Amino acid sequence: MMAKVKDYMTDRVVTVTPRDTLGRARNLMLERKIRRLVVVEGNKVVGIITATDIAKALARRGAPWRWRNPENSLVDRFMTRNPVTIGPDELVRTASKVMSERGIGGLPVVKDSSLVGILTETDVSRFFAENMRGSYKIRDLMDENYQVIAPNTNLKKVAKLIADGNRVLIVGSEGSYLGMITEGDIALWEPNLAKKYVLIPSRTGRISVDVRVKTARHIMKEIEIRLNPEEDAAKAARYMIEWGVSAIPVFDGDELVGVIDKKALVRGVANASE
Repeated sequence: MMAKVKDYMTDRVVTVTPRDTLGRARNLMLERKIRRLVVVEGNKVVGIITATDIAKALARRGAPWRWRNPENSLVDRFMTRNPVTIGPDELVRTASKVMSERGIGGLPVVKDSSLVGILTETDVSRFFAENMRGSYKIRDLMDENYQVIAPNTNLKKVAKLIADGNRVLIVGSEGSYLGMITEGDIALWEPNLAKKYVLIPSRTGRISVDVRVKTARHIMKEIEIRLNPEEDAAKAARYMIEWGVSAIPVFDGDELVGVIDKKALVRGVANASE
């Protein structure tokens, strides 16, 4: 439990500037398979932009005739300014407390005013998997509150649900569990496929283009892992790291009873005894 931030942080931080576009930020997330970028001017941290921020940008779009591609907006418009930072010599538990209390998923790591790394929920989950076996059962940390939607729900509605902080599970007509959508999934889908009609500029004015509509079914993750409430929470942490997922459904027999996610693991580290 005495591990320091520098022992678990990611030191190769992917960054953008406030003048980069949301499209570039999104593409970097796709390429690097990450969910947040530190915004810098020089090597000074001035903000952070996450998959949730991009989901909110997508959810804000109005009617097609008012639509402007959010990918052309600047990072500066959607980033969180002056984010909370942590030093490399602070304890992982201290960082987890900050993340849990502030409701944030990552802390830029700063030394002598310069960016040296980032500590994310994934890094804390790795700490949990390696150091907290036997500390919690899944039922101690799982969330029983989640939003259930049908597989044909349109992505704009899904984006709004996630931007409002909901965990979204996809359930079929007979109540069977089908899959899950996280903030990263909704942030990184192809935004030009979200509307039945979009308007694009041309030399003669704007043209209405018919495109294929996408629904929750198209981007949901069919997570095959099914955990029981009585299993060790460290097992959930291990699966999240191995499978590259941020949440796993919890079942009591065939009944879906909750979700355990990386935020819960961070909370567990924060609240653990010394």
